[in-house]
Order: sequence, then structure tokens, then C-alpha cells
Amino acid sequence: MSPLVAAPILLTFTLLVSGLAKIGDPRATEDAMVSLRMPARPLHRLGALLLAPGELLLAVGLWIPIVPVQVAVAAATLALMLAYLVIIVRALGFDDPVHCSCFGTLGSPNVSRASALRNVTLSLLGVAGVVSAATGATAAAVLSAWPLLLAWTLALGAAVLLTAFTLGGTEPAADSAGAAEDEELDYLRRPIPPGLLRDADGELVPLRSFTAGRAVLLIWVNPGCGPCERILTALPAWRERLDPLVAVHMVLPRPLAGIAQPDLERLGPGPMEDVHSTLAETLSMRGTPTAVLLGADGMLAGGPVAGGDEVSDFVEEIIEQLDAARATQTGPDRTGR
Repeated sequence: MSPLVAAPILLTFTLLVSGLAKIGDPRATEDAMVSLRMPARPLHRLGALLLAPGELLLAVGLWIPIVPVQVAVAAATLALMLAYLVIIVRALGFDDPVHCSCFGTLGSPNVSRASALRNVTLSLLGVAGVVSAATGATAAAVLSAWPLLLAWTLALGAAVLLTAFTLGGTEPAADSAGAAEDEELDYLRRPIPPGLLRDADGELVPLRSFTAGRAVLLIWVNPGCGPCERILTALPAWRERLDPLVAVHMVLPRPLAGIAQPDLERLGPGPMEDVHSTLAETLSMRGTPTAVLLGADGMLAGGPVAGGDEVSDFVEEIIEQLDAARATQTGPDRTGR
């Protein structure tokens, strides 16, 4: 069996992992498209819905033992890998780092040079896959050398798993354990930590001065980040429903002076800069969007939470509690209806 057959085997692993990771959460794929500044934004949702099944179909199509079909599928796989490479290299040129899981929830959340190197490798495998299909090596392996093909698949699969675990494949489990521990300790209230934020005028504002008279919701966002865009879209309605009991301030991990005016306007009144992300580090918050609720009593009243869905659920929970409190204060309807 030709060594070239290793290429479609490895590409199949990649497409299966990528497709299965994406298929359960198309919105995360849509968020990644926004973060990567993909064009034709109205088509992002459709693209996110089609991308995962498309990758899975390619993974299966690579092994249909008909040479013209294999060549076509291998060429389509190469085109996809090259497109991913172009997108990643383009993202490396952005002024701000891009955080997205290009391989679904299993992918690294950061676009880096390592991401580009990975995609270069996948593109080279794509070329080898086309050659393997065009020379008939892949079809021959399926039709006449399938026991050896199975052995190669198992060996390469074991090597891939071993590499993943060696490079940190067990990290998600550790993160899950940490998240569970955080949930268990969520009821323990702590004093608002000392810290400073910088306002739009360049003045440093002590964190504890925010809560003079009412609670304050701080939401860390980064315009252009996919989940953050969803937060910014929901922000006006949240402000309206939280006012006047809870003030909302959007916090950015970079200087406000570098934010485009349209994005500044979307942040609403009172945007703040977390200088060198020191406050986020103090609160053990990583990435955006994240949120924390400061109580009027000088204590942390909720959070911190991280992630687009988690922040949305957190804010909706605060709104529900406020609505319940308002209903209790209003009392029963005296008309008897």
C-alpha cells in the first residue's frame, strides 16, 4: 500500500473531528466567522449550518472507491484546507488578536502562528491526498488492501490521540473541573476587589466608587469578537430593563482611543478601559465576553461568568430577579382581578 494513503487517513480524522465539533453548536461557528471578519455576513448562519455536514461528507467521500469521485472529493478537501489557511493568515494581520475555535468547541480559542502552521500542514496533506486519489492509491487500498488500510488507520489514530494528550488534550477536563468548583463556590460573596478602570476622558476610576447607591454590571467585550457582537446587539434592551436599579458599563481590554466611533457609540454611556487587563486578572476572568455584578453593599453580587451564552443567561437572570422584586413591591392587584 502506498505511503500516500496516510494523507487521506489524516485528513479524514481532521474533517471528522472538525465537523463533529461544529455540528452541535452552529452558532459558535457563526461567531467564529464574525471574529475572523468573513465577508457576506448575512450568509454566515447558512454557512455555519452547512459547514459541519460538508466536512463530514468530505470525510466519507474520500473513501468512495471510484477514482474520479475520490479525485473530486480530494480536490474539494484541498480547496477547503487552502481556504482555511488563507483565512487564518489574514487574521494574523489584524490589529487585535482573534479568539475563535476554528475547529469547533474542540479547537484552540486563539488564532496564532501555530494555527497557521497547522493549516499549512493540512494543506500539504491535501496535496498528497489529491495525488493519492489521482494515482489510484486510495482506491486500491480500499478495494484490495483494506486489512492493511485498517491497521494504518488504527496506528495513525493512536498517534494522533497520543499527540493530542501530550500537547494538552486533557485540559478541557481540567477546565470542566474548575468550572464545577467555581459553581459550587458561587454562593460565597466576596468584597469588591481593589482596582482601577480608565474612563473615556482618561481618568482612572476606583472600582469601589462605582457602587455608590446602586449595583453595577460590568461586561467585558471586544468589538469584532463574534460572541461580543451578540452581547452588543442585546445591550440596549438590557439597559432599559435594568435601569434604574443596575447601572451597566461596558469594559474593553484595550484603550478606548483606538476604538472606532461607531463601535464606541454601540458601547453606550460610560465605557471603560481595563488597563492592561489587570482587573480581569484579579477576578480570574479570561477572554471576552465576561461579566461581573458589583453589589451596592460593596460585595460581589454575581459572577464572574465568561462566554457569550453564559453572559446572556447571567444578565437575563439578573433581570428576572429584578422583575420579581418589582412585582413583590407592587403588591397584589387591589381591583381583585
